[in-house]
This record gives sequence, C-alpha cells and structure tokens, in this order.
Amino acid sequence: MRYSLIALALGFAACTSAPAFDPATPPLVLTGEITRADNQTYREISFTPPPGTGRISIDFAYTGKDQKTVIDIGLRDPEGQRGWSGGNKSHIEISEFEATPSYRPGRIQPGEWKLVLGIPNIRDGVTASYRATVMFSDVDDPAAQAQSAAAVVLSTQPRWRRGDFHNHTAHSDGSCDADSARGPCPVFNTADAARDGGLDFVAITDHNTITQLADIRRLQASHPKTLLIPGTEVTTFFGHANVIGNSDFVDFQLGSPRLPTLSKLFDEAAAQGAIVSVNHPSLPSGEVCMGCGWTAKDTDWSRVTAIEVINGATLRTSGAEAPLSGIAFWEKLLNQGFHITAIGGSDNHDATDRTGAKQSPVGKPATVVYAEALSTRGIVAGVKSGRVFVDAAGLPGAVLEMQARAGTQSAWMGGAIQLAGDETAGITVTTANVSPETRLEIVADGLDTESGPMSLGQAPSFRVKLASGATRGWVRVNIRAVDGKLLLLGNPIYFARATSP
Repeated sequence: MRYSLIALALGFAACTSAPAFDPATPPLVLTGEITRADNQTYREISFTPPPGTGRISIDFAYTGKDQKTVIDIGLRDPEGQRGWSGGNKSHIEISEFEATPSYRPGRIQPGEWKLVLGIPNIRDGVTASYRATVMFSDVDDPAAQAQSAAAVVLSTQPRWRRGDFHNHTAHSDGSCDADSARGPCPVFNTADAARDGGLDFVAITDHNTITQLADIRRLQASHPKTLLIPGTEVTTFFGHANVIGNSDFVDFQLGSPRLPTLSKLFDEAAAQGAIVSVNHPSLPSGEVCMGCGWTAKDTDWSRVTAIEVINGATLRTSGAEAPLSGIAFWEKLLNQGFHITAIGGSDNHDATDRTGAKQSPVGKPATVVYAEALSTRGIVAGVKSGRVFVDAAGLPGAVLEMQARAGTQSAWMGGAIQLAGDETAGITVTTANVSPETRLEIVADGLDTESGPMSLGQAPSFRVKLASGATRGWVRVNIRAVDGKLLLLGNPIYFARATSP
C-alpha cells in the first residue's frame, strides 16, 4: 500500500510539472515599417513564448538612423511592464534570475508578451523598417533575491543630508571607458563616486526602468554611509520627470492608452511612497534632445513635489542661471500659488569622470535635504517638507537655513505662515561653512520686503509683510559670491492672508 501511494504521488507530480521546452523551437522574426504617421506614438507587437521557455533573447535592428529616425524598445509580459531600454540596447535577454540591464528578471510567464516600440522621431517622407528576432530557450542560472532597497535605513539621526537626485548607469544610457573601449557603466561606479565625493545619498534614476534595484541591493552593504536610492527617469515625448523612491516600474508611455494623462503616473508613484520631480523643464525639445523640455499639457502641478531647477549639463556649459535652467520656470509656478520644492541633479552619465572634463560629475550640483533619517523614505519626506537648498558651487559642508516667525507661528523653508492685515514676519537666515565675503540675496513675490544684497554677518534678519491687495506670497534667499555668481539656492517660506473668523 505504501509503495502504491508513493507511485501515485510521483505520477501526480509528473502530470502537474511544467511542460518541457522543445529545443528545436525556431526563432520568431517580427518585421514591419514605420512612417511619419507613427511619429511620437507607440506600437505593441505580440508574441507568445512556447511552453517551457526559461529565457527570451531578442535582437532588434532598424533602418533610417542616418535620417535621424529613432525607435526605442521595451517589453511587457502578461502581467505588465518588464523593462525599457529605449534606444541604448539592441540585444535583450530575460530569464528568471537574470536579465539585461533595463529589464527585470523573473519567471517567463505563459501567455501573450509584447515588444513595445516607441517612436520619438521620424521625418516626413521617411519610411523605416525594423526586424526583431526573438529566440527562446530553457537555460537559466539561479540567484538569490535581496531585501528591498527602499527598506534600508543607514541612520536615524536628524540632520542635513547632501546628495544627488539624477544619475544614469548601464541600466539605461550611462557609459564609461574600460580597457580603451566605451561601454555601459556599472552602478558601482556611481555608488563609489558618491561615496568618494562625501555624499550622504545618491539616486540611480535610469530611463523608464527599475532593473538597477538588484545592483542597488547588492552594493548597499559595501557603501554603509552612502544611501543608494532607487528611482526612474520617466522619459516621455513631452518631458522627463524623476520618480524618486519607487520600488517597481511606473508607466511612461504618455499620450498612449496606457498613460493618456499624467494622473496615473502620479497615482503609481504615490502608491509606492515615491515622489515626482520634473527634470530640466526649460530645455528645448527636438532631434538634439527629444522630449527634454516640459511640454506635457494639463500638468497638475499640485501633484508635482519638486522641480530640478539646476541640471548638471546646463550648470557646466552655461551656469546655474542660464536661460535653460529651471529657476524661472519654477518661480513662475510659485507665483501661481504652487508649493514645489527646488532640487538639483547632476544628470551624470559617466561616473568615472570625476573632474567634469566631459560632463558634470556626480554630486554637482548637490541637493541638501534636512531629513529625519538617512533612508529613502526619510529623504523623500525631507523633499516633501521643502526644507532643502541646492549647492551649485560645490561647497562641502555648506548650510543655508531660513526661519520665519510671526506671533506664535514659525516655519522653516517649505513651511507656511498666515498673516493678518499689515502683520509682519521676521526672517532669520543662518549659514555655515560659507565665506563671510559672500552676499545674501532676497527673492520674493507678493510681499513687501527689504531689497538688495545683504552681508551675511551673524544670522542676518529682515522683515516681510503681504503687499497691498495680495492674498499670498513667498520669500526665499540665495547666497552669491562677490562677483554675483550663484552659490546656494534656497527654497521658499510661504505666506497667506489670514481670513477673519
């Protein structure tokens, strides 16, 4: 009887095991053409892996590159987005425990998969053809899964934390030199550059992917003083935005049925405890920088936590306050009543360039956040609070703090105070590790305040009140060098006219 039961159990297990893969399965070839009618649209091409598939490999090629045609690629499995490599990879491999950077490893689910094509640019009169060769196999290598990067807490000490919110690696288009050859730049180079540059945190924000999570998890243990924050630069045809602190993919196909408006993106970010920051909003958009400037219609700015007002590329080539910086774009929204935190990001694509010979190095500009803990959630909460300043000059240890008081009310940068009638508020500015020869600049809207540069001295102070007829206003400060160069950019304190009871 015992033998019969064992045989029956083994027979049942055999019947319910996964089907065997047929090694004679031929590659699947997917071809097609695109024209100007496909410009700034997405095309999804379906295929179904055969039973028992353990690995999918895809080779992708297209014509028209000499005429500025660009076709980006990504992949969706039956459960959702599996990865996005844009235009930086022509070969993809995915299996249960490993995958090409930009793609998530995991089980090859049975059912309909989709090769996603994004067409950011194709000119009038041009017809381009594409060819995707999809190969299937059952080969795989096991690997262990580590804990979520978002759960890491390096310190619970409240203090100012210095970091960089915008960096790219091999998981998108980050590249660097190795053995006299140019190739994808591993995440460890960014982590090492942040550590060596004295940063408390660095966000890895590769384009439209979160596959860098595996590297973040692996590297965090060897970087115990530098928090590695997961993120995604959501790269659309109508602008780029960082989702900071997400632990999974977010939709990015803005303008398609998957993401007809930004509302879904905001919802997905919020559900993961992440925030959205619009990147380099004033850059032009076109063939040189496709979708770089922010042109997304009907943006609900009340759901945007931050704006990258200083980007490393423009800082390096034109300065922090060049026409292409995001400062004026941000201040216009402040004037409309939105409370949005200014941050900076190096937008680094080669972390081995420590001197800035070719691009802005990791940590320049730096964003300094007052955080209750050195953790992803702590940094995200700090940005939400607005108690943040941007270091455009590379001044390690610099501090810029501003506090307002009116009666029993008080607020730090990012906070708000209500003023009744002609009531005034006192503003005190505190700095550290900044040359006493620098000057304090007051920037405000909707307020009557002192104007002109002030000496830093010892905790300089001034008073503000709402201008006649104004119902709201804001004030912030900059620190400038003697020659007028912007060194530190502070975030506002907001004011509103108190309503009668």
